[in-house]
Amino acid sequence: MIALIALPTLAIYVLVLGLTMAHLRAQNRAEIEAEMTQLAGDWAARFDDAFRSAALLAEAMARFIEDDPDLDEQQIFRQLEAIIGLDPVVYGSAMAFEPGTFKSDDSLFCPYVYRDQDGLRQMNISRDVYDWYGDETWQWWHAPKNTGRGNWTDPYFDEGAGNVLMVTYSTPFDRDGRFRGVTTVDVMLSQLRENIGRAIVSERPFAILTSTGQYVYTSNESWIMSRTVFEVAEAEDRPDIAEVARHVVSGESGVTSVEGWETTADWKRTRDKQWIFYAPIQSTGWGFAAVVPESEALAGVRSRMTFAATALALTLVLIIGCIWFVSGLITRPIVKLRSKVLEIAGGNLDARVEGITGRDEVGELARSFNKMTADLRAHVDHLAQERANREKIERDLDLARRIQRGLLPRVEPNAPGFEIAGWNQAADQTGGDYFDWLELPDGRTIITLADVTGHGIGPALIVAVCRAYMRAAAGSGGVDLQEALGRVNDLLTDDIPEGRFVTAAVGIIDPDKGRISMLSAGQAPLLFYEAASGTVHNWDADDLPLGIMNGVEFNKPRDVDFASGDVLVLTTDGFFEWANPRREQYGTTRMENFLKENHALPPQAFIDELHKAVLVHAEGTEQADDLTAVVIRKT
Repeated sequence: MIALIALPTLAIYVLVLGLTMAHLRAQNRAEIEAEMTQLAGDWAARFDDAFRSAALLAEAMARFIEDDPDLDEQQIFRQLEAIIGLDPVVYGSAMAFEPGTFKSDDSLFCPYVYRDQDGLRQMNISRDVYDWYGDETWQWWHAPKNTGRGNWTDPYFDEGAGNVLMVTYSTPFDRDGRFRGVTTVDVMLSQLRENIGRAIVSERPFAILTSTGQYVYTSNESWIMSRTVFEVAEAEDRPDIAEVARHVVSGESGVTSVEGWETTADWKRTRDKQWIFYAPIQSTGWGFAAVVPESEALAGVRSRMTFAATALALTLVLIIGCIWFVSGLITRPIVKLRSKVLEIAGGNLDARVEGITGRDEVGELARSFNKMTADLRAHVDHLAQERANREKIERDLDLARRIQRGLLPRVEPNAPGFEIAGWNQAADQTGGDYFDWLELPDGRTIITLADVTGHGIGPALIVAVCRAYMRAAAGSGGVDLQEALGRVNDLLTDDIPEGRFVTAAVGIIDPDKGRISMLSAGQAPLLFYEAASGTVHNWDADDLPLGIMNGVEFNKPRDVDFASGDVLVLTTDGFFEWANPRREQYGTTRMENFLKENHALPPQAFIDELHKAVLVHAEGTEQADDLTAVVIRKT
């Protein structure tokens, strides 16, 4: 009887439990797929931001040449070099003119600046290089000219100019309403992982495809320009990959699982299931796809000396003979000269020979002696003055350093629920970094970390100006970060010299909400440790640095909600760019790992240990740049 009751009950329980587990598994998988789809969108958006930022440089340069159409050749090259210096993603930049608009003849004039291992190179892409004007296969010229708007090209090899696989964004510019030429920025495909991908997806395999299935980026460079993803899928007998690729190139977002897709550089087949999640890159019309293992998703001296000695000896003999002969005539003047020489040797530089007024050699010697002592006194006084000036400069520099140090906060701000610490160490006596916090009347606190290009007296003065502007612009309750940074940017653009700019990360801490609203003007990375998941988020800059151009419209601040144990780390590039004797930089990856391992430390102890870790990595190399850090931890 017990068996008759127990066995059916057990069977029903097992059945219900199995159905429940199957439902939960399906539900959890659906949630993870939704999260992965969102993650794909986020990563695609960050690629989109990087490409969009590069495109904005070409657009800005086009508007610049329209506003100032009479630039000469050297000024154009300087502008191109400045554009490349603003974004490490940009490999090269060009300004191509319609024949006859810059030069009177029909020659091709296209100033081009690109990077190589020795720095920046300049050239003119004329017909001797290739005929971009007559050959319609060069999309970077003909597409914007025909459409009247900016375009990204398909991948191509820029033979004769950049000589690398690249994609190019080009946009037209006019003069008096008529087409005059195009401005371009190039992105080298082999460096996409180093310049963009590593900061977004770390070491994870990914691919970027055009709408026709051509590769913009893949770990197998031999496929770029030679095979489409559909041809690869057909060669590998992988209809499942072809189906995924159709979704990717159609501008869709989603996630799917396949068996063995791009796990190595040669796409070696594997039996382990992998997830492919994909999303469109809106500004370019391309598609982004990344791969995650399913398990991870779910889990002659001597001769000259002899001659000189002989000559001196002979001269001495002659002198002695002459002295002997005329000793009676010159004894007293010589004695006087001797006594004055001894005075000079004793330190009396004011000694003068008096009473020798003859026009003979002795008189001339006396006058020469007096002139020599006067010159010696003047030289010694000059050296003393120079030493005094150097000492004064040293005192002034020390005073400047103490004044600059005095501008840094000395106590932790009053932000209940948060632990906050800041630290700064200049590379010279004065530096170009600073951090600051300002408590607002409504109980919120503004946190600032900024880095002026260079270090020394000049950047130190800009630091003081920037701090004053920031405090003036954001020193009242109800401050709007976008407006405040806009005012500071316009003031700095008018004040600081050309070639200087300021990167800054500015946030407002709201203790009541446990939130910080952040804006990054060229300052990156922003590292955020999420305690709940044990992951580190690496956020890029939101906007251009301050002081480059007027009228910049800043993006909406990033709202970061803190939970207990969450940590936000802001540092200047002096930390992660410090290299050891083998020129290996500390890098952001080591900083992320350090944050994972030391997130529980109090902020000041965290900064101290980070500094020690960088010093160990540096292996004794000198500090080349200023070091500044701000760490915010939710208790």
